[in-house]
Amino acid sequence: MSTFILTWDGSESVYPPKEYQAHVAATRRGRNVPSTWSVGSRRGGMSVGDRVFLLRQNTDRGIVGSGRVRNEEVFEGQHWEDRTRTARYVRITWERLLPIDERLTVDELRERVPSHHWHAILASGQQVYPPADAALETLWLAHVARLSSPSTWDTPVGATLSREHRMARYGGGKYGGIQPSRITHNVFLYSDPQAGSLYGHNYDGWSADGSVFLYTGEGRRGHQRMREGNAAILRHQQDGRALRLFVADGTQPESTAKVQLYLGEFRIDPDEPYLTAEAPDVDGNARNVFVFRLRPVGKVLRRDQDASDTGDASSKATAEPVPVEAAVTPTGSADAVPLEALVTNSYAVAGSTSGTAVKWEAELVDRYRAHLEGLGHACARYRIRPPGELRDLYTDLFDQTENVLYEAKGLATREAIRMAVGQLLDYSRHITTSPTLAVLLPGRPADDLLDLLQGQEIRCVYETGHGQYAVI
Repeated sequence: MSTFILTWDGSESVYPPKEYQAHVAATRRGRNVPSTWSVGSRRGGMSVGDRVFLLRQNTDRGIVGSGRVRNEEVFEGQHWEDRTRTARYVRITWERLLPIDERLTVDELRERVPSHHWHAILASGQQVYPPADAALETLWLAHVARLSSPSTWDTPVGATLSREHRMARYGGGKYGGIQPSRITHNVFLYSDPQAGSLYGHNYDGWSADGSVFLYTGEGRRGHQRMREGNAAILRHQQDGRALRLFVADGTQPESTAKVQLYLGEFRIDPDEPYLTAEAPDVDGNARNVFVFRLRPVGKVLRRDQDASDTGDASSKATAEPVPVEAAVTPTGSADAVPLEALVTNSYAVAGSTSGTAVKWEAELVDRYRAHLEGLGHACARYRIRPPGELRDLYTDLFDQTENVLYEAKGLATREAIRMAVGQLLDYSRHITTSPTLAVLLPGRPADDLLDLLQGQEIRCVYETGHGQYAVI
């Protein structure tokens, strides 16, 4: 019996993810999966029953499958990508396919089967000669046996387990929030709201009704992508893995290492597995993050301190008036702060030309509010939660007496007014009182901008002097 390496470039066009995952699940249940695979320039030399291994190339290199040749004929067929060309194929049967992150890595192959040149596999169909073939078979069988005989999970809900002890008993890496294990059927999740707050966001935690735990995906810079750890969460059920969630619970004595408290086993919500939310990255740039919605499996630990600051998203919008002085909890902060602390004179803007964008609207709102209240009007603001989102929106000012919604800007520029128009149109969709819309400015804008506002049936209120205002 001979042994051959069949290669896969890792592309989804060659092995579509859904098909691959289905084959992984089938072979895990003991079913064989018939297939046809290219053998590069090989014209023959293969026999029924010969051993084949599937080597994933490019990213995440390593052996992900094994099988047998089921028909010794090497035949020509249409190329899998270029229909104007042909390629040589052999019919095989996959006996075992593994999730990508459970692969037998090239580093292990180089170390344990050094007599084969793993760095020089440039095409499919390469033969593995003795003694490397026997060493490869032994290594692969041991690898699969270790994966197929996972340690029994015996850590009770509410217990603490250090990362080091978890690695020794159940596998997975030491660092990072999402750690798939290569030796047990688990994906370990670590939630640390305090760490998230350092980056200006904190979605993690239980929903108000305790039915869902929100968990922010991995990726510190730029938009998060559905790969590696994030993909491991999303496909954990297809891969036959359990999600096991830990939360940071203080630090260990005389150490900065976090105590990790085990909350229990979870599964991805089948109907709405994740939401996309906004959050700054480590450089302060706006980007999108994944917020996974995890459902408990069996007994779990729910604590008040593990509640999400934002709560879960709703299928319907909510909008309610709140006092102008109402404390607002910005995403990423555990402490409520007054309005005056949210709208300060300036704030840093990553990537801006000056580095600072001046916000004079805070003082403008205060002055105009005092003006309205001096006329006997009741003032508030609206707190709005759009459907399917995790962040509340707060309007600048709402005149409850006259049912007028104001958006203030510190400059009467085109850019500022266009932004105000968009904000008012966005807010008003969710307010059932159908308020009159108005832009509040520190001075009269250009006539063309007044025409813009009038075309949208939006009032323009601007300051003509301290405590004096004109309405157009």
